[in-house]
Amino acid sequence: MKFGVYLVFAGAFGITQAQAGCPQGQEAFTSCQIEGRETEVFVCFDDQIATYSYGPIGGAPELQLSEPIERVDFEPWSGAGQSIFESVTFYNGDYAYNVGGGFDRPFSEEDMEHGPRRFGWVEVTESGEHAASLECIPETVSYGFGGGIHDIKVAAGQTWDPYSYTWVSDRIQPTATSTLQETSYESVIEYCLPASEFNLGGVHMGDPLGTLGKLGSPETIEDPDGRGEAIDRMMLVGMDIDIFQDAVFAMSTTSPHWEMPSGLRVGLTRGEVIRLLGRVPNGYTSTSQRFTAYVCSDIPVPDPEWTMMIDFGQDKRVSRIDFVSLAY
Repeated sequence: MKFGVYLVFAGAFGITQAQAGCPQGQEAFTSCQIEGRETEVFVCFDDQIATYSYGPIGGAPELQLSEPIERVDFEPWSGAGQSIFESVTFYNGDYAYNVGGGFDRPFSEEDMEHGPRRFGWVEVTESGEHAASLECIPETVSYGFGGGIHDIKVAAGQTWDPYSYTWVSDRIQPTATSTLQETSYESVIEYCLPASEFNLGGVHMGDPLGTLGKLGSPETIEDPDGRGEAIDRMMLVGMDIDIFQDAVFAMSTTSPHWEMPSGLRVGLTRGEVIRLLGRVPNGYTSTSQRFTAYVCSDIPVPDPEWTMMIDFGQDKRVSRIDFVSLAY
């Protein structure tokens, strides 16, 4: 999909009659005019909100997005290399807009004489796939390193995690011992999740149907996965509970209101999940799009009974948590 075509469509979600620039009371994180187009981009902020706007130079924006400072996906400078640059990513449905600005540090008298070379960009993705790359006209780039969004997020009690490329709230603290526990099978060390963690909002894997009456009545689902078996399903706000032979054998949630005992829930950043788990699960990295962990067992077995799956969205936050039983 061409970027210009998309903006005409997306503009229906954010067109205003305001002129381009920062909203009243906000200052620019970065802005520029786009190479080869008569358009410009602004990322602005105050101590509460960060905003994105794109549109014709000096005209009404075709697309405007905003995000609370506490949740905004801001990536600070790594501290390495000749160039200093930072970026902010805004999300709109399946689309993501990564806007950055920066400059080359002067290392010679000639560099000092000519001043720093500035640069900027807009990278657009659709469902995580590359959609468009726009470059800024260097002499139009406005970007000032230091302070700004970084300091506001720190003041709000957040810490940047350079391994997961996410921010971690200081309110989320690891437990005294790692939630993911060490186990071994045939001399291979792995990490497992205690059975007590297979619990969402007080509903535990294996719970009998009779204990769930307060949540409502299940509906019979005929052969949901082609095995020839019918199951009962409770469809709650933000969570499904699947029941087979009068016991909970699967649960899934897409809502932050259903929380695991450790505090794991939808909406947390990848770095916050790693802090609560205590480590990255086997076979994954700190930037993986999914984490999987099996239930701990007193007697290690090749196929543990329960499995947890945590999926991360393109915003690097938990989008879904699933518990499944291999016994079904």
